[in-house]
Amino acid sequence: MLLFFGIGNTRVTTVPLPGLACVHCGTTTSLTSTVISRYFHLFWIPAFPIGKTSVTVCQHCKQTLTAREMPAAYQGPVQAIQAQARIPLTNFALLILLGVAIVLIFVIVKIAPRNADSESSSAASAAASTGTAENAFRDEQVAVGARYKFKANDDGRSYGLVQVTKVTTDSVYYKTTNVLRGELSDASAALALRDSLSTAVPTNAVAKLQWHYATTGQGMFKPLELE
Repeated sequence: MLLFFGIGNTRVTTVPLPGLACVHCGTTTSLTSTVISRYFHLFWIPAFPIGKTSVTVCQHCKQTLTAREMPAAYQGPVQAIQAQARIPLTNFALLILLGVAIVLIFVIVKIAPRNADSESSSAASAAASTGTAENAFRDEQVAVGARYKFKANDDGRSYGLVQVTKVTTDSVYYKTTNVLRGELSDASAALALRDSLSTAVPTNAVAKLQWHYATTGQGMFKPLELE
């Protein structure tokens, strides 16, 4: 990986030096001092400053002198101006970007567990709601001896009967008749169910939640209603 780095310069300020004569042309009203901030850059982005320096320029004869070339008369006023000059924030650009990135990472790390806790809480609430619904089904009263009717096939004439034989905390036990046809009366229903309750007929068992679905709405078993 290639790294592009080096030293850059930023002009901070330019201030006139009244009363000082140019050592080259002798003009006393054209001398200025320019403060320059030097910085280290990475990929041409200023990273951090590495000091300040100054140059003097005569606006009349254009003579430019660095700090090492200035006569003693220049050095006091120039150093005073340089000491007061503030380094621009742009010379800290890379450090500022790194600081912002660290703050963002810290905020994300702090927020992520809260979101996870919130999602866990929502999931727990949903699970609790589901559990409450299931408990409600389990607590639903299913009477022993309750009778139901179900469609045996799609011809509209065949049907069967169901009678609850036993109810426990979690399950419903029932027996079904053979396929029946024709008109259904209280006597014929009782006869068909009596035969189905013999010990020779196997008993079915389902969880109360399944029983609820089988007997409500569009459930398979409909409460037996005789005209």
